[in-house]
Amino acid sequence: MPKDSETFERIETSRIRNRRLPLVLWTALFVLALPYSLLADSVSEQGPVLRLDSHSAGKIPLREEISYFRDTEGTLTWEDISASDSEVEFKKNSDRMPNFGYDSAPYWLKFSVEAEESLSEERFLTLEYPHIDYVDVYWKDSKGREGEFHTGDMLPFKERPVVERYFVFPLTLEDKGRIEVFIRVKTEGSLTLPLQLVTKSNLDHSSRISLLIDGIYFGALGVMVFYNFFLFLGIREKTYIYYVILIFAVTYFLVMSSGYGFWFLVPNSPKFVNSSFIMATCIAMIFLGLFAEEYLQTRDTYPILHIFIRGLTIVWAIVAVLPVFVPLKYLMPLTSILPIPEILILMIISLVQSVRKDRKARIFLSAWMFSLVGVFIFSLNRLGLFDSEEIASGMLKIGVLSNVILLSLGLVDRINTFQKEKEEYKEKADKLFELSLMDPLTGVANRRFFDQELEREWNRSVRTERPLSLLMIDVDFFKAYNDTYGHLKGDQVLFRVAQALKECLNRSSDMIARYGGEEFSVILPDTPVEGAIVVALNMLQTVEDMGIPHSESTFTRVTVSIGVSSNTDRDIHSYQELLGLADKNLYDSKAFGRNHIRH
Repeated sequence: MPKDSETFERIETSRIRNRRLPLVLWTALFVLALPYSLLADSVSEQGPVLRLDSHSAGKIPLREEISYFRDTEGTLTWEDISASDSEVEFKKNSDRMPNFGYDSAPYWLKFSVEAEESLSEERFLTLEYPHIDYVDVYWKDSKGREGEFHTGDMLPFKERPVVERYFVFPLTLEDKGRIEVFIRVKTEGSLTLPLQLVTKSNLDHSSRISLLIDGIYFGALGVMVFYNFFLFLGIREKTYIYYVILIFAVTYFLVMSSGYGFWFLVPNSPKFVNSSFIMATCIAMIFLGLFAEEYLQTRDTYPILHIFIRGLTIVWAIVAVLPVFVPLKYLMPLTSILPIPEILILMIISLVQSVRKDRKARIFLSAWMFSLVGVFIFSLNRLGLFDSEEIASGMLKIGVLSNVILLSLGLVDRINTFQKEKEEYKEKADKLFELSLMDPLTGVANRRFFDQELEREWNRSVRTERPLSLLMIDVDFFKAYNDTYGHLKGDQVLFRVAQALKECLNRSSDMIARYGGEEFSVILPDTPVEGAIVVALNMLQTVEDMGIPHSESTFTRVTVSIGVSSNTDRDIHSYQELLGLADKNLYDSKAFGRNHIRH
């Protein structure tokens, strides 16, 4: 308790009222003098009095000292609770941190503190969870003085009695005496209540340490956001912009959940803070899904799970707009639980690909293993199934930071892989000229180079679990063309057809070769059968649109027939079988009437 009136003037939001002890207090003292056995039933639900002296710890967690009451109707006031004849039955809290999960009903908590001697330092009540909508603190001491504070994250930041990212309330505990504290809390989010009694020096020290550590932490996340953004500007690959938005949304969520956002960014917009939690979570999960689709290439490797992940992305997009129509108390639990199954699915995919020795999948798995542990503990804490708010928030932060660092390294590895592939293709092009692996008539690769590349691309496809497709192309009625127009004209047609087919290929990894006579072959790495069909149709139309006259053809112009094969067919077990299937389909397309494709 303060030693003079000047000390009390420092507590601006506290209302102190001196009054004589009413008759009911004398009655209470008389009752307390009765044998304990007569009152055992009535006081069994009350927490023990917390006793302080000059040797007490600077930070004392409040757990079993607390009693609580769930105000189902939400109508009780301070006067109802504190009245001497109040019939409110408080329940004693266990030795765990008070945590009531997602419950929008108001809760009343109370505890008593007795200073057994004069204390050298001020004491503060702290609630180190900054997302309680309404926090009302009432106190009265043994001298009949009372005070109250009203704050919460649904009120402007300036309403807080002490400027801090979480809730801090000064208590009058300097002098010998007893004080009884009542707390009313109500929120639409998680009702997590890490209450502690701390000294001023402890509060100042922990505040400085938190600012230092969190400043370094959020600075590191900010560096990773800009690092990956500049990588995107240099490479222009959408995977990076997905990841940049993902990191930014997660960083924003952590800044707001730590209380710094309300303190420094939007101190006068409490409603925005609450709804922005939902928005940040949704944006993070939307771009996590998009990033994972690109990074793990789920569309080609796991089409069914790809559809499921895309469905979850759509669900998150819908949830993002729901705060406009649905109360947050229904959305908060959903956004705490829904990320876990999605991350588990992505981890299963990366685990399977890791077993298949996919390097990038191993990096993804390692990154999300840390994050999943953090998200899981954080969700348990919000649901009231795990006590420590410090550990929950710390594990989430560690998981996120390790995730960001590992995946950034993974993206760097991806750049190196692309660079290697680029160098490989350059070397391949150089060898093409150096070893004279080009067909001199048509200007495309010859049969020898085709055989080498087909075997190499097949091995790479098996190693990376990526699709590989093959086209076999034949110029229709070419013998008749030679007989009619002569071999010189025939050679010119082969050259024009080969160049037209080559123009239909847009990627440096795609390759066309003259297989023999009037036949050509096309290798399409990382292309499923659907993509190969699109390329084949384009080639078919391109050759026909050239309009080269051919009087002996049923189409009166030069056309081609194409057979398509892909290793996505389960009956294909070698590149020889892949080639054989393409050749069979070419034969079928010619039997079908030519100027067709078959697959």
